Amino acid sequence: MSKSGDPMAHAQGQPGISETLLHQILVVLKESTIAKKPPPSDNWNGFWDVYDQEAEEFDVEFIERYASDLDNGLIFAGLFSAVSTTFLGTMLPNLSPAPSDTTNALLMMIYHQLNSTAFPGQALPLWDGPNWITIWTQSLLYASLSASLLSALGAVLGKQWLRDYRDNTRGPRESRRVRRQLKVN
Repeated sequence: MSKSGDPMAHAQGQPGISETLLHQILVVLKESTIAKKPPPSDNWNGFWDVYDQEAEEFDVEFIERYASDLDNGLIFAGLFSAVSTTFLGTMLPNLSPAPSDTTNALLMMIYHQLNSTAFPGQALPLWDGPNWITIWTQSLLYASLSASLLSALGAVLGKQWLRDYRDNTRGPRESRRVRRQLKVN
């Protein structure tokens, strides 16, 4: 059996294939320029330096992506709310009888009291309420307006959370990093 394939070679102090390969990988990683190297310091500060570099890259991308998504949601919710409110405002008079019909009916009653021969046998117009399609349309418009305003509220709360996430400046260095990691998880 060859030296590199011998399982006893490792026990006798000779490096095996896997150890040699791991050693080569370690050398390449130490000499690599891809990973940022922290300034020389003790192990604990070195850990936090590397953590800060990686977390900063992640946080910048995370905040930019979600802040722009929330901005788009706020713009859409605002425009949709404006359109829904306009339709609701134009349809609101359909929920009550026309004021001119009521005025005309009252004038007819007054005139009939003064001259009983006028408008013989004419009944006063009755209003049975709004049409069913008007009620359904108004209900759907109010529901869509409520959902739009609720989504705008969610976007505002999300923007506030992102601001709080970004402004993590209170407390010692380690506790700030632990709070940041808890927010991400």
